Amino acid sequence: MITGVNVLMAMRGARFWIRAGSTVLVLAIVFAGWYRKVYNVWPGQGASARVNWCGRDYQSGGPAQSWRQISSQVSLPVRAVGLYPPLGWSRQELFAPVSAPSAFCGTVVYLRTGSDEYRAYGLLGGP
Repeated sequence: MITGVNVLMAMRGARFWIRAGSTVLVLAIVFAGWYRKVYNVWPGQGASARVNWCGRDYQSGGPAQSWRQISSQVSLPVRAVGLYPPLGWSRQELFAPVSAPSAFCGTVVYLRTGSDEYRAYGLLGGP
């Protein structure tokens, strides 16, 4: 038997789940917008013509290079610094010239695009 109390309880429960779902949806949209602004791609996408590392934006330029070409162009050792983009379906290894004692952010980073292919990304806006 359906009474007024049962209907009222059902409506309260439905309102709760609608509000909870709406809150989750809004948070997901805000997160996706923030991610797009910081990493220049939507969550799930691969790397684009821009990457973000060390709080800076880098723009792609030039053809792919080999590890030997990269090593001969920089004075600091080039090391893996992470995977890019963090939430991409196909994340690629990101390399940068680093000095151990300091938090040096270089003017160029490299994204591995193949077994011995690396795409150079130069700093946007200068050092």
